[in-house]
Amino acid sequence: MYVSKKVKITGAIIAILVLVNAYLLLRENDIILKKYYINDAHFAVTKDHEKILSTDAIVTSSNEQFIAAPVQAVDEVLVTEGQTVDVLGELVLFKLEETEKEIARLESDLAAYETELEELKSVVSQLEIVSTETDSTSAIDSNTTRVEDILNLTLSIELGIEQGTPTVEGIAIIQRAIAETERQMELLSSRITQLSENNMLTSPVDGIVKEIVLEGDSIIFNIQSTDKKLVTYVTPKQWQEVEIDQMAKITLFKGQDNELTIDGSVIEKQQIPALESIVFQEMKKHEKINVNETVYEVSIQLSEDISDTPIGTLANADISVNEEPHSLGVDNEWLVQIENEDDDKAQYIYMLDGNGNTLLQPVEKYFVYKSRLNQHEALTMDSKGSEELEETEQPTTPRIQTVNLKAESKPKVVKEELIDVAVISGPDELYPIFLDGTTRNLSAPTFLPYPLQSFELSHIESDWRLILKYWLK
Repeated sequence: MYVSKKVKITGAIIAILVLVNAYLLLRENDIILKKYYINDAHFAVTKDHEKILSTDAIVTSSNEQFIAAPVQAVDEVLVTEGQTVDVLGELVLFKLEETEKEIARLESDLAAYETELEELKSVVSQLEIVSTETDSTSAIDSNTTRVEDILNLTLSIELGIEQGTPTVEGIAIIQRAIAETERQMELLSSRITQLSENNMLTSPVDGIVKEIVLEGDSIIFNIQSTDKKLVTYVTPKQWQEVEIDQMAKITLFKGQDNELTIDGSVIEKQQIPALESIVFQEMKKHEKINVNETVYEVSIQLSEDISDTPIGTLANADISVNEEPHSLGVDNEWLVQIENEDDDKAQYIYMLDGNGNTLLQPVEKYFVYKSRLNQHEALTMDSKGSEELEETEQPTTPRIQTVNLKAESKPKVVKEELIDVAVISGPDELYPIFLDGTTRNLSAPTFLPYPLQSFELSHIESDWRLILKYWLK
């Protein structure tokens, strides 16, 4: 059959238009708004997110006391290694003629503590003035708070206060040092009183005589307090996250009949790498430390007495290193970075607006932690998944259009796995639906190839007759 040249040209033009139209519709980043098939989405709910540092810990004494006495002053040693002693319990009987010398030495120590106490109180007063002049989030910095006039070098090193430490935290550290100094002064005063009355050197704490050592012209008593604490070891990266006063949950005898969970708080983190202490050796023995990695010691004070728990007992410590109330959790890989953005830290995420259209929402990322987050389960309105929904928080209508296809078109249920969950600021939407990081045109409509909820007979209420009457009309 003969086809005219005019028809051929017309057909070619139509074919070109069809191909161009198909390309514009189907290409990844087309300029024509098409409906996007939502392959992966997360139905998010605002809640309080917490980042937990889980680590192994070990029970040890809260502190060790070293008490020295000059050998020539000692008339009799009254304790042996391994013996339990009470606070102000007798350790040494002094010679009468040497008692006054020992009292003079103790009084000299007491005077030094008094000087230190005055200095600490002065530092706190000046830091409190600085804190009121600025805001509560200000940091100790030589340029803004004249820290060189407030803290001398020796004091700042001993207390572990670094430049950049928040002022409020610095005040708390110094106040703890004040309390400890006042406690030592009380003990010294009691020892001086007892020594002057009965020529006795006494223990400053309830504890156990761990060791008695003759060193040079002195006899030294190493007394391990009966008060217990937990010690754990963290990596340099974890060290940056751990702060004084962070809360912790301690589990002793996990999985046993006498399992015990106790609250605690971080009281100290060492500034120098961990040394080969007894606790360090115990952790190595149980293979809880990587000997090829630098670690730092962190101490946790317990809210309950565990004096019946022996030193060296292993425990689990969960330290709350970060917390963000009223925030949202989403797969960290879903966050997108816009090219040529001035702020390198700016974060965005694709989500749906109230009409089910795509938009790119700017968010603030607070922190990232490992957790389970099943996006497929989150798609169903009646499934709580890992983001727990309260019954009163269920949305009334979905924002994603759905169509009925064959059952095999539904995505496969993915087994929950630990992923990096980014904790982000929440948009104004009450029930935000986040999308993965696939590039999409903004304001484009979306759909799912299956309903959000499957039909169940329980959906039919007692007025089924009205439904049947409606159908028969």
